[in-house]
Amino acid sequence: MKKGLALLLALVLCISCVSALADVDLSKYVSNPDEKITIAWLAGHDTDAVAEGDTVVAWLEEKFNVDLDVWFIERENYDELLTARIAGGEVPDVFMLQNAQQFAKWVKQEVAMELPLEVIQQCMPESYAWLIEYDPDCFSNVSYNGKNYGLPRVNGDGYFNYAPFWRADWLAKFGYTDGKVPMTLEECEEVFYKFANEDPDGNGEKDTYALSNTGMNPIFGAFGALPDRWVDDGEGNLVFGAVYPGMKDALTLLAKWYADKLIDPEFITGENQGGYWALSVPFENGQIGFSSSGAYYHLAPDFDGPKNEETGEGGNFQYGRTMRTFAATEGLGYDKMIIGYNPTGPDGKQGGESWGLTTSEAIVFSYKLADQPAKVARILEIINTIGSDFDTWLKIWNWDLESDQYDYDDLLGYIPKEGHERADEGSHTNMFNTLQNPYFAMKVKPAQWNWGKTLPQFRTGGYSNTLLPITTASQPAHWEDMEKLRLGTYVQIITGEKPVDAFDDFVKQWNEMGGAKITEEANEWYHSR
Repeated sequence: MKKGLALLLALVLCISCVSALADVDLSKYVSNPDEKITIAWLAGHDTDAVAEGDTVVAWLEEKFNVDLDVWFIERENYDELLTARIAGGEVPDVFMLQNAQQFAKWVKQEVAMELPLEVIQQCMPESYAWLIEYDPDCFSNVSYNGKNYGLPRVNGDGYFNYAPFWRADWLAKFGYTDGKVPMTLEECEEVFYKFANEDPDGNGEKDTYALSNTGMNPIFGAFGALPDRWVDDGEGNLVFGAVYPGMKDALTLLAKWYADKLIDPEFITGENQGGYWALSVPFENGQIGFSSSGAYYHLAPDFDGPKNEETGEGGNFQYGRTMRTFAATEGLGYDKMIIGYNPTGPDGKQGGESWGLTTSEAIVFSYKLADQPAKVARILEIINTIGSDFDTWLKIWNWDLESDQYDYDDLLGYIPKEGHERADEGSHTNMFNTLQNPYFAMKVKPAQWNWGKTLPQFRTGGYSNTLLPITTASQPAHWEDMEKLRLGTYVQIITGEKPVDAFDDFVKQWNEMGGAKITEEANEWYHSR
């Protein structure tokens, strides 16, 4: 480890300072299509290495007159392996960073070069236009000290927020039928007491609860924040959710519910106890009647029904992952569960988790390209074409050059024509689908997308975990201890181990541990965008 750090320091020391490109000579950012160049490419992640001689890569190389040195780094240890290679002196020309901490590190150490917006606008105008249309603030995620350092990756699924789901058969026993669900926090509380005390499953035992840990998110959201992410306080300032004033009221209510046995006492261990991350085991097992685990597509229905063996119709589109598991294990189809709304709180606030329109990932360029503007232009041309030309994008998405051998299905998107089989070369969509154009993605998974848009529950607003996409200067030294303090204090207050007024002591301690300085740094960035 020490050797790696020494190599990294040596690399940083040997990098000549890359001057700010305030006065950009855009005439230099023009690619000569007749000049063949080699590009060390890591502008996306992948699960497998691209095979030598891959036909799609060869097609890209011919199309753009380049040799692609495609890097492969295992996703499980991506950050560590990339750091090791950079510390050893290897820096790809264009590379993806998985999170804000990595982005801030490589920008501050001048491994990632400044990429002025004027260059992006000139070299990839079509993609720049749809990026700004989809999320006008997307480039703030790759901004540092008022300068732009890369390209954002957007998230089509961030168009939707999480929505809670209920046991519909339990709700029906207490008057909620014909698609009706509790809409306000007050209505939720009334039903929660019935779930815990009035035998909703009809087994004659008092063995049910209303909710567990994942179901707490919509409750916190009804008071204006989620404890694990930054929120805007309504006056243009960032506040970390854990110390947002409304959280004391939320904790007061949750502590009351826990004392009255509405909350599953096993909530500390979480709802996902193995298997796919979005599953709620206590909901699946009939222990609770309310949860909010997973995104809209996890809750999608079986659009074309089971396969008819005689006609061959159906069976092509399975349930979303959560619904599939519920239906297979406990028969929890839409007759027994219903998607609800994030409840409205006392001040009219509501919201659950959201992934945000823009991810925390970033695409950056090596400092070595600071004096190679034509090469930067060529790379941007490739990214722009894949991100804005649908036929090119579809070849990448299917990893098949014969895009004319696909028919369009309103449910399934693009499916191979009868008798067509693509070359068995694996699929490396994410390695070249750099910008993640959501408008294109909508076309290839139309059933889920169109279904999600029909349900306003998924469009009531959420709290994004990418509102602050950078790691501030003080954050790395203190954040781990501050998060331990947050998690411990919240559990202790909910379970009654500490009084609710301990929240005030927590806020003071959190700020003294570094929170005040981190909040100041966060707002400096937020106001400088």
